[in-house]
Amino acid sequence: MERDSKGLAIVIRTTPIREQDRLLTLFSPSMGIIEAVSYGARKSIRGVKAPLYTEGTFSLEKGRRGMTLKDIDAISTHSAVLEDLDKSQSAMLFSDLVLTGRSAEPELYALFTSALDALEDEGFEKVTVEFIVHFLALEGLSGDYEACPVCGRPYSEGEILGFSSSEGVPVCHDCDTMDGALLLPPNARAYLRRSLELSFGDSLSLVVSEEQEHRIFRYLLRTLPFSFPGKLRSLEYGIWKI
Repeated sequence: MERDSKGLAIVIRTTPIREQDRLLTLFSPSMGIIEAVSYGARKSIRGVKAPLYTEGTFSLEKGRRGMTLKDIDAISTHSAVLEDLDKSQSAMLFSDLVLTGRSAEPELYALFTSALDALEDEGFEKVTVEFIVHFLALEGLSGDYEACPVCGRPYSEGEILGFSSSEGVPVCHDCDTMDGALLLPPNARAYLRRSLELSFGDSLSLVVSEEQEHRIFRYLLRTLPFSFPGKLRSLEYGIWKI
């Protein structure tokens, strides 16, 4: 990275350091996942402020101790996300997945920022469901909900799926390794299959009852630790009971 860098980015983690400073973890489609110090951000009125989930054009300077935030032209602060516990928990999970996966592809950046934008106006369960579905698809960790990824047999229309803890995906009854502990009924499978066919933004327009949405939300949270090969602290220590 050059001494001075400038590019689109979003703050996905902030850590207080020393008395007045913050260490920012930035997710950028051009610079990747990087860290930069915001000097005086905690107390000084002159310090450049970049709160958690702030998106904008960041100007950075490279020094002997690493990158320093010099300026920011903010696009959005996503303040509504931070004002709601459940929405904040969703955003923490999204950040956790990005940071643990260490992927910084432009497609993932677009998904991440679109999900934060959606959280400001949509219900957190719907947004979380669609983020997980599209994130796993981008990472190549999702089944297609049409045929068993283990034995290859196409699912019947009314078939209830089991789950393979080793493969991390829904499977047919014969390939289920969890003795029916994680079942996916036909209507929920149809919803997830349709979500995969649509963009993230279009998938938010899918209509489902609140009860069904909650069941799918809980199902994905329970299966995510098997589907994603990384420790997710946001689920282990977060506010949701799964």
